[in-house]
Amino acid sequence: MNKSEGIIASGRTAELLAYEPQRVLKLFREGFPLRAVEQEFRVSREVYASGLRVPEPFEMKEHNGRMGIVYEEADGLTMLAAISRDPGIIKEEAGRMARLHAEIHKRKVDGLPRQKAMLADQITEAPFLTEEEKGRTIAGLDLLEDDSWLCHGDYHPDNIMLGHKEWIIDWMTAMSGSPAADVARTLLLLRTGTLPEELPPPVQELFARIREQLTVEYLQEYMKLTDISHEQVERWMVPIAAARLVEWIPPQEKEQLLKLIRAQAIDPE
Repeated sequence: MNKSEGIIASGRTAELLAYEPQRVLKLFREGFPLRAVEQEFRVSREVYASGLRVPEPFEMKEHNGRMGIVYEEADGLTMLAAISRDPGIIKEEAGRMARLHAEIHKRKVDGLPRQKAMLADQITEAPFLTEEEKGRTIAGLDLLEDDSWLCHGDYHPDNIMLGHKEWIIDWMTAMSGSPAADVARTLLLLRTGTLPEELPPPVQELFARIREQLTVEYLQEYMKLTDISHEQVERWMVPIAAARLVEWIPPQEKEQLLKLIRAQAIDPE
């Protein structure tokens, strides 16, 4: 490594390290599956080739016994950090967030995992759900549309960088499927997601205060830009919530997901 091994950013699954001029090393946590790193590298190359605003991936690299990916450096602040500095820009940034998401959903990228198949596999493996709950959720998933548009799979304000241009980062979960499902995932993250513990407490407190406004503004603008309705998005919420139970998320977030899933079972309307 040619530069100081200073950590630029830190998250639940990886750290971002300085590497070379205009390049960074995304170094995954010890024990993180190699196949997941390989998947992110392959998908990131495909998405970059599509012309979207994403950092160019250069190579996979092992460093101190951990696997990483060398990326073009995405300069600037995350959208979440920008909003934390100036909460007065929430409406503007929610509109930008919707516009960038709609741009993603206009593209098709070959060779990506199929969304419904991935969700069904995750629901099958989901902890805390009974076999009856899994079966009912998968049956509901089977009734939903099976599209083939590019979906990010983890789209939220901390995966949007604002610098000399706009960047959309972290494509590990990209898939081919329904934009409505991708929007449902974003709404779920905004409504129930817990922020990484590494973020300063003031940022976490601010997000707790503004998450409702950001969610409403984002969804309204997205629906203006597309022909997708609120009803279409809501139909995906239960399977998306059930699939998220397999992820590395805090127990309190899993409890919220279970409440959502079971409330829908009691009152499907």
